[in-house]
Amino acid sequence: MTADMSCADDMSCADDMSCGDRPLAVRARGIEKRYGGVAALKGVDVSIPEGAIYGIIGPNGAGKSTLFDILCGITRPSGGTVDVLGMDVAAMRHHEVARRGVGRTFQRTAVFGEATVRENLLYGRYSAMGHSVIERILHGRRWRDEMAAFEDKAAGVLALCGLDRIADQPAASLAYGIQRRLAVAIMLMTDPRIIFLDEPVAGMNDAETAEFVALVRKVAVGRTIVLVEHDMAAIGELCEAALVVVDGRPVVADTPAAVFRHPEVISAYLGAEDD
Repeated sequence: MTADMSCADDMSCADDMSCGDRPLAVRARGIEKRYGGVAALKGVDVSIPEGAIYGIIGPNGAGKSTLFDILCGITRPSGGTVDVLGMDVAAMRHHEVARRGVGRTFQRTAVFGEATVRENLLYGRYSAMGHSVIERILHGRRWRDEMAAFEDKAAGVLALCGLDRIADQPAASLAYGIQRRLAVAIMLMTDPRIIFLDEPVAGMNDAETAEFVALVRKVAVGRTIVLVEHDMAAIGELCEAALVVVDGRPVVADTPAAVFRHPEVISAYLGAEDD
């Protein structure tokens, strides 16, 4: 990664609209978050180029999860600006953010256990369909067209996520790591341009982690990925750059190798557990 990518001198790009030759998918400036008299974030800048896989890390209580939630529009900042894909996500409703190309997974697996894998994908796509209840009951033309389009898209997503052979199994019967892959598949049915992954490999064994890292690499083609993660090995394998947050402030944004060597990062992680 180049110096333009890491923006290490001031933890942000000098150009407000791009990072080197790459336009920005995420541009956040002066992000603050206060809970009563407690400052969780103290003026954080973030610049993430389009097409990057970018990590946010920090020790327990550092504020990284708060920052992550602000960037994807879940939490409103107390101060500062957040631009994601040209949108002021802080001023938008959550469903509007999702419909305009922002996808997110949560640390707790969010799947419909009694439904099959394929049915879970239908739930992910349903908000984009335009047929009426009557058309669905009568199997009208629009319903048939949309269901045919769904089947085509679902087939591609299932294959990408390695779920095609178990498409008719109930989600509740799947192992934890496979349920996490299903959560990604559901999100992909909305055609996100940027994906936020909340501790994607938490609770996985080594084999599951390796499979999920491989999946993220495939999903990242043509998209921007932002992840908050406590597994430093996964950050090192996946990310072009990572931002370290300590005590609500940014410490360094650089390549994972450079970040892991930073004295303040080493000090912050000694004896600390990630949140």
